[in-house]
Amino acid sequence: MSPQLSCYDQAKQLVLSTGLLSDNIFTHFLSSFIAGGCATFLCQPLDVLKTRLMNSQGEYRGVTHCAMETAKLGPLAFYKGFIPAAVRLIPHTILTFVFLEQLRKYFGIKVNT
Repeated sequence: MSPQLSCYDQAKQLVLSTGLLSDNIFTHFLSSFIAGGCATFLCQPLDVLKTRLMNSQGEYRGVTHCAMETAKLGPLAFYKGFIPAAVRLIPHTILTFVFLEQLRKYFGIKVNT
């Protein structure tokens, strides 16, 4: 959730700074979509390594060895399963932040950005 939080705040500031959109539900949706994509992009290499380590049967000596062996397969090997991960994470991120912003709005919580 940490990459999602920081990416959401940055994406929201970026979207608002264009002046094309105001602070409304579409802005929250768009910022959340961007945050979900960024979080997936940032976390996928670690998820791939974790999965490879969990499924291995002693073929790796550690995380570094696993990373080196994965790197031999090419840079895209770290993004295996990116689409299913994005399909899982992006809607979750959208729902989380759209609901958060609506709760802020209805309960009068101001956020200084």
